[in-house]
Amino acid sequence: MLSSPQTPGTRKPMKTLAPDKFSFNFENLRLAHGRNTTFLCFQVETKAPPSLNSPDSGIFQNQHYEVTWYMSWSPCSRCAVQVAKFLKSNSTVNLSIFVARLYYPRELETKDGLHSLWQAGAQVQIMFFQDFKYCWENFVNNEGKPFQPWKNLDENSKDWDTELKDIHRNTTDLLTEEIFYSQFYNREKKSSIPRKTYLCYQLNEPQPVKRCLHYKKGYHAVTRFIDGIVSMNLDPARSYDITCYFTWSPCNRYARKLVSFIEDYPNLRLKVYTSRLYFHWCWMNMQGLQHLQNSRVTVAVMTFRDFEYCWKNFVDNQGKPFEPWEKLDLYSQSTERRLRRILKPLTPDVLNEDFGNLHL
Repeated sequence: MLSSPQTPGTRKPMKTLAPDKFSFNFENLRLAHGRNTTFLCFQVETKAPPSLNSPDSGIFQNQHYEVTWYMSWSPCSRCAVQVAKFLKSNSTVNLSIFVARLYYPRELETKDGLHSLWQAGAQVQIMFFQDFKYCWENFVNNEGKPFQPWKNLDENSKDWDTELKDIHRNTTDLLTEEIFYSQFYNREKKSSIPRKTYLCYQLNEPQPVKRCLHYKKGYHAVTRFIDGIVSMNLDPARSYDITCYFTWSPCNRYARKLVSFIEDYPNLRLKVYTSRLYFHWCWMNMQGLQHLQNSRVTVAVMTFRDFEYCWKNFVDNQGKPFEPWEKLDLYSQSTERRLRRILKPLTPDVLNEDFGNLHL
């Protein structure tokens, strides 16, 4: 059993908790003022016979270990990323985390931290009555007394569980059918529905990482994408392929952010597919797209096959097939011609052709 302050500090191992300390720190209040310490009760089970290797020995071999944590607070983003990194490096460890309360659940960093745990294969769940009772019986110096639930335990667990499920659903970000069809619609003319930048990406690993992102509270989808990949602490000795699907192509500013990101990670290969071109007549945005292409980033326009792939992998489609909208292929071809003109090197022949197309 471990305890630690929410700010970094020395962990203090304990054998059991005092009853009043357990009740105070694990009480699943919606507003838990004054509870600034995280308590972690854990158990480790191995599928191998105890005589072959004891989990207490600290030696991890090719056996599977089932690790269960019971925490008073869910991990902060910094700790979540560290745990996720450990799990990715130790495939023989399966981790289940039961938490009494969520730590700053509305903060974007917290949500991304929980997402990193889910992506690493960890199970994160809210503690209910049976979990508190189990902790009382196994980690508390209860002197033989039965567990006495506090007021509103069940109601608070249900509320926390609803919030955690909302985070999970919104973090994995499966798009609704309505959002997908309205935001990825590839006709570039003005729409009655405001069209934002959505970014769906897949990182190819043995277990592919898939996410959908969009602008949130001053946090652009591209920035969220870069921060998310950086937080994964990818192995620099391995090569990775990332495919991004944009509703709008990156503007000059965010195109350059992507280039800087790729330059820092030479082991990454990035492909960018876009439904529409963002202010494609703006010279700065043209330069941004050219800069991407000149920096070993594949830039292309989404076709029917790409829209169908996004529908199958990033949309809560309820098992329905992708229904293409009218003139999808025509719009893709038109956008592809524009992009090809932007990315084509400016030579005297190209300039003469462009001037000829003006019909002066």
